[in-house]
Amino acid sequence: MELTTDFWKLYELDIALVKVIYLKWAIDYMKPPSKKMMSRFLWDDQQRFHVVNSRYGRSFSQSPFGSVVQGVPKFEIKGEPPRGHHMATSIKNRLSLNTGLIRQNIHWLLNNNQFYGAKNAILNWYWMKIGPHELLFDNVHQRENDDGILERGKWALDESEKWHTLTGIRNRIVNVCRFGEPLELQYVRSLNKKLPGFTEGSYGTFLSSGMTWNRYGMCAFDCGPVLWSKSGFVQFSQVAARMKKLGWPYYGTPRQILTPFYCIALDYKRYPIRVKHMSEEGYTLFQMRKRRFQILEKLEKIMCEINRLKKELEA
Repeated sequence: MELTTDFWKLYELDIALVKVIYLKWAIDYMKPPSKKMMSRFLWDDQQRFHVVNSRYGRSFSQSPFGSVVQGVPKFEIKGEPPRGHHMATSIKNRLSLNTGLIRQNIHWLLNNNQFYGAKNAILNWYWMKIGPHELLFDNVHQRENDDGILERGKWALDESEKWHTLTGIRNRIVNVCRFGEPLELQYVRSLNKKLPGFTEGSYGTFLSSGMTWNRYGMCAFDCGPVLWSKSGFVQFSQVAARMKKLGWPYYGTPRQILTPFYCIALDYKRYPIRVKHMSEEGYTLFQMRKRRFQILEKLEKIMCEINRLKKELEA
């Protein structure tokens, strides 16, 4: 069972399309949550509801794409669905189906002891989903320790990397994507094994629980970037080799890693998404609606290019 380069490229373009449609939908239709729920969407330094850079990407859960976030009401449509909703539903269904095919592919590779292929597939998927976001938006790849020496940056409170737990496997894969490190074999072998902490009778493996496109890592849809491979489909192994060549994370920049491989169509750290001089950097729903024309004009151009590329692949 083999997933072709065209399959991966179309999946990559669908991920990019979700981000574009989310922003378009948010500017036209999104409603802030109730005051009772608002704190779940705000980081400690935020005052207003954010379309971009919400707490853990939870604003995305309020769109037609998002799945249920614990304690946050699910987005509901009353009356006639808003323009673009049917397109969002179609893409959501297609991504769910194709994510299932990727899981099946990894399952088949593991059952046939093709661990190198399984490793490549899981890293390609995780890198595509959150890797560029970790580099270009979060940009916490290094920090100074108490002695003033640069060391690898931290991205979460719990960064345990135990190979026999869901969180540990996910943390290890994320760090591999962030730093271009090798993924050890014990993590690959554990991808489809029963893990502790699940209810009795549940499937309870990393493949079934850690590979759902619209649950974990919503910050990547909330904060971008929108990008796609310049030529064919870029494997994570190519990115990792580039990181190693630059001496990442102690040398080089995120753009030096990404630019040789990707068309970066929308960087959420730049105008028209970010406006440095505005409060909260212009990421709130109220502020983004003030520059609605500039943002939607940019998004329309990106969507046209994505659709052109998809038609070329599907021809």
